[in-house]
Amino acid sequence: MRRAVRMLAGLLAAAMVLPLAGCMPKDKAVGDTQETPEAIAHDGVDRHDIGVGFVGSARPGNAKRDASVLRSMRANDMQPFYAASNDDAGSQQKAVEGFVQRDVKVIVISVDGASGWQDVLDEARRAGIPVVLLESSITPDDRTLYAARFHIVPKDSTPKGGAYGIDDALMTIIDDKPHDKDMNVMLTGALE
Repeated sequence: MRRAVRMLAGLLAAAMVLPLAGCMPKDKAVGDTQETPEAIAHDGVDRHDIGVGFVGSARPGNAKRDASVLRSMRANDMQPFYAASNDDAGSQQKAVEGFVQRDVKVIVISVDGASGWQDVLDEARRAGIPVVLLESSITPDDRTLYAARFHIVPKDSTPKGGAYGIDDALMTIIDDKPHDKDMNVMLTGALE
């Protein structure tokens, strides 16, 4: 009887660990694992339930862009949580750590400083949260640390490769659908 209880306890412990193994895909970025569309469509997270952690830039020239990004997310039924930067990479990295603790669905970073990102991006990856670099100056050697890099393009433009609305681009990443590593996005629903 004791042996059966121990075996059952061991199996239950193993079953509890299995979901954690799916948080960090092998050799892929979280939100960037699908190379082909799924054969069967699935119902993802509803947009109004999407918590987006947005780490803004402290550079004065980026303030208008960051405000437009936030307005576009809100206009498209997403819930952005904004963390301002103190003009250094350390405060931005702490904001990412805070969003990991908050368990948002995706983290968007408008990076100011180019160094020291490896550990914090790895922390988000281990937590199963996709990271998007917005017009970013960093290019991590480890491409598994971010799902995509967003390049904002003017509305009604026709860039090579097309463009997503920022909300559609984020949903593509959250739902882990096939996408390019570099994505053109438009700020739909926001006045520029």
